[in-house]
Amino acid sequence: MKTRISLRIFFALCLSCVPLKAVEPGPWTFVSIPDFLNFDIEYPQEGWEDALGFIIESMKKEEPAFAMVAGDLVMGHWGPTKESVNKWADLYYPQWTKRFADHDLKFYTAIGDHEIGDNPWRGQKAALIPVYKDAFRRHLKMPPNGPDHMKGTAFYWLHQNALFVSVDVFEKGPSKQGEIAAGVTGEQLKWFEGVLKKHRDQVAHIIVMGHTPVLRPVRTFSSSGMLTEQGPESAFWKTMVNYDVDLYLCGEVHAVTCKQQDGIQQVSHGGLLGRTDKPNYMLVTVKKDRLDVTLKEIDLVNGKGRLWQQKKSKGPWDTITITDTRKKRGFTPIGHVTILKKNGEKSFESIDGFFDETNNPR
Repeated sequence: MKTRISLRIFFALCLSCVPLKAVEPGPWTFVSIPDFLNFDIEYPQEGWEDALGFIIESMKKEEPAFAMVAGDLVMGHWGPTKESVNKWADLYYPQWTKRFADHDLKFYTAIGDHEIGDNPWRGQKAALIPVYKDAFRRHLKMPPNGPDHMKGTAFYWLHQNALFVSVDVFEKGPSKQGEIAAGVTGEQLKWFEGVLKKHRDQVAHIIVMGHTPVLRPVRTFSSSGMLTEQGPESAFWKTMVNYDVDLYLCGEVHAVTCKQQDGIQQVSHGGLLGRTDKPNYMLVTVKKDRLDVTLKEIDLVNGKGRLWQQKKSKGPWDTITITDTRKKRGFTPIGHVTILKKNGEKSFESIDGFFDETNNPR
C-alpha cells in the first residue's frame, strides 16, 4: 500500500531541514528632547497647548519607537517637607505623562536635577533627595532593573538591534553643588559596566542617556551649566569608551553642542519650553550598520507675562506660539552626522551644522 503525504506536510518537512537566517530589523527611529518641559506646567496649559501639541506631533510624524527625555521634566522646587514634595509631584507628574499618552508617544526619561529639587543641594534640600527620587520612580515608572539603590532612576532597555542605558548622575558626594557630585561611580558604575558587558555582543548599537554633559566646554542658555565630575577622565566615560558606546545624550545646558571624542558622539541639546525661542529635538534613524543623527529646530514666539512657579520669582513665559507660516515649514535641520560601522571600524560621516565642531566653544 502506497503512503500518501500531503503537499503541506511535504513542504513543512523540507523547510524544517533548511537553516533559517536571522531576520535583520529594517530601519527604525527614535527621538530625543531633553529638558521637556523644565517647568511645572499643567495639562492643558492655557496659551501653550497649540505649540506643545505641534512639537509633539512633529516628533510623532517621525514614527519613532519612543522619545528619550534626558531629565528636567518639571521645575521641582517642591520643598521644604516630604508632604510638600509629594503634593506637587502628585499634581504635575501625572499631567506631564498624560500629555505624551494622549499623543500616543512612548517615552523614557532620565532623572534631572529639577526632579530632585534643583541644584545646589545642602541641608534640608539634600535630605529630601530620596523623597524626590521616590516620587520620580512612582510616577514615571521606568524599568526597575537598575542597581539596588537606584531602581527606577537608573535603568536599561533593549529595542531591536540597540541597547539603551539611562544613568542617574545624582550621586552622594561633595562638590560645588553641595552634597551631590554628578557622576556614575561605585555600585552604579559596577552595574553600568555589567549591563554593557552582558549585551554588547547581542546588539549593533549602544546609546547612553544622562542629564549632565561629560565632554566640555558646551554652550549654555539659562542654565547653571552643571557637568559630570572629572569629564572624560572619569571612570564613567572610560567605561563607555571601553565598551564602544556610540551616542551619549544629555541635557541640562539648554543649548546645542555636539562633541565627538574616543569614538563617542555626545549631543547636548533640548527643550526648555517657556524660556527658549528655538526648541529642538533630535531624530535618530537606526540601521544595521549605521546611525543617522539629525537635529531639528523651530522658531517659537514667547509671550510677555509670566506663569507662577513654586518658589521661583521668574517663571516661564505665559504663552508660547508657533506662527502658521512657521508651522508650514515645520522643524528644519540644524545638524547631521552618520555614525558608520564597516568591517569592525567606526567612522563619522556626512557631518554638517552643529556636528561640525569648527565653531564649538573652546
